[in-house]
Order: sequence, then C-alpha cells, then structure tokens
Amino acid sequence: TVDNQEKLEALVKAINGAEYLSFDTETSSTDPITADLVGISLSVDEKTGYYIPVDHHGVEDQLPLAMVVDALTPAFKDETIKKVGHNLKYDYIMLRRNGLDTQPLSFDTMIAQFLVDPTSRRLGLKAMSENYLGIEMTKIDNLIGSGKNQISMADVAVEKAAPYAAA
Repeated sequence: TVDNQEKLEALVKAINGAEYLSFDTETSSTDPITADLVGISLSVDEKTGYYIPVDHHGVEDQLPLAMVVDALTPAFKDETIKKVGHNLKYDYIMLRRNGLDTQPLSFDTMIAQFLVDPTSRRLGLKAMSENYLGIEMTKIDNLIGSGKNQISMADVAVEKAAPYAAA
C-alpha cells in the first residue's frame, strides 16, 4: 500500500525504466463518466503489486490525488514503457478524467481474450485468471457485498482493498 510520500517515491523509482506498467483503477461505480476514483493499482513485474488509495472514506493515511498524478505522469506518458491491463478503456477514462493521461496503451487482456474466442462469456479478469493460470482471485462481492447491502469501494477498508486491487 502506497500511503505516504516516501512509498510513492519508491514506487516511481520502480516504474522508471520498466519494460511495462500494468495498471487498474478502483472506483465508486462501474460508470466511468460518473464514478469517483478510489484507488490506483500498479505493477511492473509478475510478483509485486502496489495500491495507492486516494479516496477511501474515513481514511487518513492516503495521498492527495494531485500528488499521485504529478508523481505518476512522467511514467504514464513515457512511450518506452508499455501500458497493459484488463478493460483498459475504462481505466484510461477514469485516469484521464482525474488528470493522468496514459499513453501508449499497448495490450488489453480483455480484447485479447475476445480475439482468441469471440463467443466466450468469460472475458472477466477473474475468469481468465482461473482459466489460464489456475489462480482463483477474490470476487468483488466479497468486498462490497451485493444487492441492498452493497457498499461502495470507497467504504472498503484499505487493508482489504489493497490485496484485491494489487492482484
């Protein structure tokens, strides 16, 4: 969890010079036009994930979004670092709406799965992780619930959101 300036600086050092940068956003809803950005997860290798909380409710140990955007902008605009993820269109919109322009987008696993099997109903990251890697990821319902008891990701404790997001 990247929740102070020292950890943010260490993350920026890890990103600089990386071959690729995988990223994801955690948000208050699935609508990229109206959702609030709650956190950003990043990885530059297959072993380490970072989570930057920016708008969890009632949490003091999180960084101001403007500081995060300033720190990450050089890497997110560095054309030598490939940007990869799952359903990148959504995350691209979320980051751009919040001042973090991302370029170039290099590889989207959701699009890749569609190209491999256009009839697949298993385009979700969790289904693909289980199918291709044999890894069962935590389902979002385990964090936010469902139906009338569903909460926003902004209300999930950072300690629970970080491992989910970084995975």
